[in-house]
Amino acid sequence: MTDRQLEQVRTFTDKEIMSNAIATLRGLTLNELLKTTNDKERKALEERQLLLEYEKMAVLGDDEIAKSIQDKVTRLYAPMLKAKYGQK
Repeated sequence: MTDRQLEQVRTFTDKEIMSNAIATLRGLTLNELLKTTNDKERKALEERQLLLEYEKMAVLGDDEIAKSIQDKVTRLYAPMLKAKYGQK
């Protein structure tokens, strides 16, 4: 495997990890959705899970949207998941 091919594999693996993190957040959101009885909160959670569903797939791309979502995962979602699971 050439260095370029190896770098492509590393980059895609990082994107898959980010997609998995988004999927985890979506799962947590769906669990909250099942528990809530508040209509306003339900609507917000439904919208959030739809956004996370989109981001889960879009993060795998190479365009500006994907890069923006990758940044969002690093800066926002990763700390949220670390806090949820008690990691520093």
